[in-house]
Amino acid sequence: MKALPHPHLPAFASEGAELRAENLRGYLLDLRAAYTAYAPLPPVTLYVLSEGDWRAHLPYPYGLPFQRSEGERLSLFAPARYPERLLHRLRALLLTLGPPPGEIPFFLDLTLGHEYAHAVQVAFKLRTGARWLDEFLANYLFLLALERAQPDLKEPFLAWTRYLAALEPKERRLSAYERKRGNLEAALWFQAHFTLKAEALLKAQGDKPLRKFLEAAPLDRKKGHRLLLELDPGLRDWFTTFRKV
Repeated sequence: MKALPHPHLPAFASEGAELRAENLRGYLLDLRAAYTAYAPLPPVTLYVLSEGDWRAHLPYPYGLPFQRSEGERLSLFAPARYPERLLHRLRALLLTLGPPPGEIPFFLDLTLGHEYAHAVQVAFKLRTGARWLDEFLANYLFLLALERAQPDLKEPFLAWTRYLAALEPKERRLSAYERKRGNLEAALWFQAHFTLKAEALLKAQGDKPLRKFLEAAPLDRKKGHRLLLELDPGLRDWFTTFRKV
């Protein structure tokens, strides 16, 4: 792998993936500028890996971007290219929804910003330990940064979100989501609904929730849930979205 040094977002790229790593880093650095207006951020290391390098170093299936934190070390992982088997799986899943609002690889690249928001959560001590709540907060942070730093990308991302919210998974209970039960369809559906509600919160209250979260940090499950309900009491009704079909 080739090292691509940077004080805030150092990167490592598999052979032939250097330009892709630079492009993804530029996207993340724009988002970073929105977050550092609120609090300092430590470095986050980006890895853009071929399938061979990925399998040699990571225990997860190749293809989907993700974030990992080990102590104070924050890392992001993205594929050098999306494998055709993943793209085929997604195309098959989306057949019932009609034509997607854009290219699937472009959407998957955008989701790296959501994974970066998870790293920001860790750095800001906003991780709660409740899976649904952490995903909700990451979506709020991501949308806030997109709005501030990359507004031209926000609407395409929301178009994908509205599109995926029309999926019809059999399992829609938050309790099952917490136990990580379900399939890719359910995961996409949950994320879409978390994102739409996070966008509604952002539209109504701007960065007030982030400021409140930072004042209350470090968050835990109980504190995070209570604070979010104080900010948006309408969440109680929204929870009825997540029921068994």
